[in-house]
Amino acid sequence: MHRLASIRPRSSNLGLHLLSSCFVVFALASSPPSLAQTKETSEVATTTPKSIVQFGDKFQIAQRAPLQQTRIFVYRQTNPAYPSPVNIYLEGRFHTALLNGGYSEFCAAPGRIAIQSVYDDAQKMHLGKEVPGQPWELKAGNTLYLRVNETSAMSMPLLEVAPEQAKKELARTASQAHVLSRAPAAQVCDTPAPPPVVTAAVAPVVAATPVSKPAVPRAYALQADALFEFGKIELKVSGYNAIEAMAQRLKRDFAQVERIRVVGHSDPIGKPKRNRTLSLERAEKVADQLRDRGVKPLHGFKTEGQGEASLVKTDCPSKSTPASKLCHAPNRRVEIIVYGAKN
Repeated sequence: MHRLASIRPRSSNLGLHLLSSCFVVFALASSPPSLAQTKETSEVATTTPKSIVQFGDKFQIAQRAPLQQTRIFVYRQTNPAYPSPVNIYLEGRFHTALLNGGYSEFCAAPGRIAIQSVYDDAQKMHLGKEVPGQPWELKAGNTLYLRVNETSAMSMPLLEVAPEQAKKELARTASQAHVLSRAPAAQVCDTPAPPPVVTAAVAPVVAATPVSKPAVPRAYALQADALFEFGKIELKVSGYNAIEAMAQRLKRDFAQVERIRVVGHSDPIGKPKRNRTLSLERAEKVADQLRDRGVKPLHGFKTEGQGEASLVKTDCPSKSTPASKLCHAPNRRVEIIVYGAKN
């Protein structure tokens, strides 16, 4: 009893203490903020993160490649069917995430490089960087234009595009600015050496010295219907004749051939995967025939199959009917892009 009686006054004092504390808290809460509090609130408000800027400047012009590096452009055209990013990895290291109408420009050391391009890789736990990339041979002083081939969400390989065509397509893009590259292979481009200046004093000497013509691309097209039966890769008699005539023309037009790209194209009739395979096999067949006829570029042939990715006539129905096949005839072709010094 005595112990219980001795506890009561302490509990009563504790209640009074808590009650007075509540009044203090209420008074602090209801009082106007101090100058320090106001300043802190203002600073927090001014450091609120801004919205992420996805794109930088519009593409203007492609500078010349530095003498000791390769300049590389990787870009996407606008394709509403595939709105998610395409992740670009260099040797398995993240470089950028291209959105519709975005491009990335960087330089790299000469030599072989593997580049992975994976659609919506965030949904795949970023496993795309583990897949073996496409190998590219980089040469010092050259510029490489690579466009994402958006024909399937499962596979979006990179296609090398001729400079003139690439510049027209890049004119509708803007630099990708919302991410930073973490790929060691992506280098800052050195300042290109200025073009040589010929003064009046040395003009006679320069004029007397033979100057080789620069290697510029020139494109030729062979209609696939003149080469192959519909859906086949075996050459027709007219196909052998057409390739023979093309080989003679290349020998006549060029004093020296550095490299040749042979690109096969199909129509959209049938399954896309089969069309890509067919277009690649046709490109390889044409390249083999040109090689057998004495067309031997210094750096060899490169073959590609773009399937139905680059149609030149888009108003034809994709049905396997005689009328549709006839309408799509211009889309079935093999392009021969030659880099060399013209006669």
